[in-house]
Amino acid sequence: MTVVTLTETKGRIMTTAASKPLSVFRTGNPGQVDLVFAHTVVTQNKIRQVHEDYLETFHRDNLHVARKVFQKHFDSFQVAA
Repeated sequence: MTVVTLTETKGRIMTTAASKPLSVFRTGNPGQVDLVFAHTVVTQNKIRQVHEDYLETFHRDNLHVARKVFQKHFDSFQVAA
């Protein structure tokens, strides 16, 4: 997919079925993440290799977890700045 804001990410996750989840990776900006389809070969390889920017994989049924992860990501980015 692409680099999007956290607000856009939440909106896309809200409409994503559990069978087609989205994976989220950190970017250099705390207000943006790299949002990709979770089931691609490239994404699965990154997840298996425990890519340092991988946050989690989400769909509409675990949006509440996504909100917590995004808040933690934003808070940790603020502390580092």
